[in-house]
Amino acid sequence: MIHKSFNRRKFLKAAFLGTAATALAACAPQTVTVEVTRQVEKQVEVTKEVVKEVEKNVEVTKEVIKEVAVTAVPVELKGELTVWGHADHPLDNAGQAFMAKNPGVKFTFVGEDGWDKKVEAALAAGSGLPDMVWYEADATQVAARRGILLDVTEMVKKHESELVPSKLAEARYQGKYYGMPGDITPNNYWYRTDITEKAGAKDINPDIKYDEFLQLSKDVKAKTGASMYVMNSNFTGQGILPFLVPHYSLGGNVSDESGENIVIDNEIGQQAMNYAKQAWDLKAGLDADWFSPPYWGAIKEGKLGGTWSPPWMRGFFETEVTSPERGQGKWRNMLVPAYPGGKARCNVWGGATLCGFKTVKDPALVMAYMEYTFASIEGATVTGNWGIIPPYLPWLKGYFKLTKASLFEPTWDWTGQIVKALDQMRTDFYRLPAYGVMMGSLDKFGLPMLKGEKPIKDGMQEWGDYIRAENKKLLEAIK
Repeated sequence: MIHKSFNRRKFLKAAFLGTAATALAACAPQTVTVEVTRQVEKQVEVTKEVVKEVEKNVEVTKEVIKEVAVTAVPVELKGELTVWGHADHPLDNAGQAFMAKNPGVKFTFVGEDGWDKKVEAALAAGSGLPDMVWYEADATQVAARRGILLDVTEMVKKHESELVPSKLAEARYQGKYYGMPGDITPNNYWYRTDITEKAGAKDINPDIKYDEFLQLSKDVKAKTGASMYVMNSNFTGQGILPFLVPHYSLGGNVSDESGENIVIDNEIGQQAMNYAKQAWDLKAGLDADWFSPPYWGAIKEGKLGGTWSPPWMRGFFETEVTSPERGQGKWRNMLVPAYPGGKARCNVWGGATLCGFKTVKDPALVMAYMEYTFASIEGATVTGNWGIIPPYLPWLKGYFKLTKASLFEPTWDWTGQIVKALDQMRTDFYRLPAYGVMMGSLDKFGLPMLKGEKPIKDGMQEWGDYIRAENKKLLEAIK
């Protein structure tokens, strides 16, 4: 992946709301009213360059933002921070912004494939760990049980009422927090009306049912050659969403809240696999591994007209889709199609937690970065502009509306659609260690069912038995 540049101009555009209001605040907490740029200029000392950036790039209205809390200037921070994660990452952007705010801090982000294997090697060697990593939900739970993570309970508890509850649960183990709740993923369905129009459909009905969606996909494929979803032949990557979305929607789980009882093979799991098989049998999906050259090529050539997508995928899309000729500014989003008996019209896929290791040299500096990144307006704006959805409610309730996106149609209320999905998120969805076992074996056990080589009921039971055995071994190993 190519790292996104993050220059001064881009930083000012992304983070002015926090920086302009807090840079020269008095020592005592106070409140200032933000109305228009001239008011900002009167109340804080900002440069003409910042004002020009504000006027050009950000629409600040009384309706969206009425007050910005201005807190005391923090104690000067000094030290070094290192974070590992995948390439092209919002935490890199946040680190650059954090350094701009704290010149005494040196921040280094290492983005590469296989960083998790490097973590295990460093743990085995007893040295070489970074300060922080970007752990998925199940990996956070595993690492917490292993006792290798920094306890950040005191810091997170200061913000509990300001963070999305379902994300808090993913960072919590036995009543303590072992990570800063990070990206939330209320999935939408993304689509292009210029492609559906070629097939005779002016737009997609916002209340579309799953069987109607399959018919639309069939028609679009026949008339335009474009796919309305990804369904690759190895059942991995984005191609697994035709199973994960209905499974979540119907109220499914891999395990119960204890993490010990596996329920993936119950009636909900079987029905979700039936829905996935319907999409498979239609032969209308894009057969390409996600983020591969054929995948990006299909998008740029107008051969992918729609896809179930998590919000964080916008960051990757906007790196690749850079002109109207290639689809820039032509996408819309909506709640996922409705499944009969469904409880939610979204799902959760991905969405990591920012975790530190208990071996860090400066826990206070690590927690200061965590707090800035996901529990401040400024940090949430920077990471939100990359493409993920921070869990910070004060940002979600107002500032999120200001987030710009080059991918979606300029007049489309794409943030409003994500907020609708946010309201659909379940509080009874558990991504405990067994979730990782499920994700790592979905293709092996799912493909025979999709291909019709094994009845779904039998295949799901076999899969469930496998997860039960592997989950038991995993839980015993990390006690």
